[in-house]
Amino acid sequence: MRLRILHVLSSPHVGGAEQVCLDLADAQRQQGHEVRLFVFVRGGVSEDASRLGVDFIVPEVPAEAGRGRRRSIIAACLLDVVREFLPDVVHSHVPLTHLICNRVLPGTSVPWIATMHGSWRQFAYAPKTVGRPYLRPYLLLRHSIGDFWSTRSAARIVAPSEYVKRQLREVGVEESRIVVIHNGLRPPEQPITRDAARRALAIPEGSVVIGALGHLAPVKGFDILIKAAALLVPRHPHVRVLIGGGDVLGDDRPRRSLDDLTARLRLEDHVRLLGPVKPREGFFSALDVFVVSSRTEGLPLSLLDAMHHGLPSVVSSTGGMVEAARPATESLAFRSGDVCSLAPTLERLITDSDLRGALGIAASARASTYLTLSRCAAEYDGVYLQARASSRGSR
Repeated sequence: MRLRILHVLSSPHVGGAEQVCLDLADAQRQQGHEVRLFVFVRGGVSEDASRLGVDFIVPEVPAEAGRGRRRSIIAACLLDVVREFLPDVVHSHVPLTHLICNRVLPGTSVPWIATMHGSWRQFAYAPKTVGRPYLRPYLLLRHSIGDFWSTRSAARIVAPSEYVKRQLREVGVEESRIVVIHNGLRPPEQPITRDAARRALAIPEGSVVIGALGHLAPVKGFDILIKAAALLVPRHPHVRVLIGGGDVLGDDRPRRSLDDLTARLRLEDHVRLLGPVKPREGFFSALDVFVVSSRTEGLPLSLLDAMHHGLPSVVSSTGGMVEAARPATESLAFRSGDVCSLAPTLERLITDSDLRGALGIAASARASTYLTLSRCAAEYDGVYLQARASSRGSR
């Protein structure tokens, strides 16, 4: 059945949630659905949508408008788009879009799906908390209440992992409204060779390269990885750690903190912050091991991408990572936030190339058979159709 689908995004920058939305929109368009993207601000999201051939709308908001006025204009424009496009379903992806949809859509007959790409707990480790840990209780309270309140009129709430589903239930969301859909990706078409990737990154011959990827926020736990490297390098001087990712909305405090930590531990020759990278243009091809050191996480696309590249992984025990890369099958897991658990877990893979190979083969198989964009898009289609049928039945 051909559907009219309206995706809603707020940030101009392309992070994990935005990439999931863009991938879904592209897959749905290719499947024959009529897809549009409503994005609050021009930027990387609208540029990528244009490149993919996905129709998008950006509301005209005066630059001098304050936050309240800006949101009112965006809400009114979204309502106009819904009335003109007449979508079969509206799909929002980040907290602000949930808030706006909850404000606009109850007065229409259009079913609304809200995807919670991460847990409200992640906001305790936002960039603004660097040097200001006293903000964490406030941010936890604000976002836990927000996740419940802003999605109260959604027909379905999609979680990318059972972990996120548990967090939603913890704040009072009814289990019957939550659907778990694990993220998926298209496989890389022609990965760059290992030798070419390592030459481009000037990696010394004979190195064991550990990589991590994500925006530079405390929630990603890159400080934990760097501290683990400090324990490993004296015994394994051939280890190199590459961390790819940019600042969050221009906030450079986390990056400066990581630079200071690297210098303090005298790891400049072993740990490199690469800044923003295009991971399929050589980053994954250069690695021996991929690490998700996050303090909390929904289900990061970076892990799925690493698995599609046939990489073994070491993943935090808190989050959805162990649902994708299963411990002792496609990954090794460590206790979240524990440097003394991460270091020996990494050491197993540094010293055992056979184990790296076995986990990598299993990771590639799971990625190609389950963690696919086609499977993910098909599961979303099922949720859309259920919500649409329920909406029609309640009229």
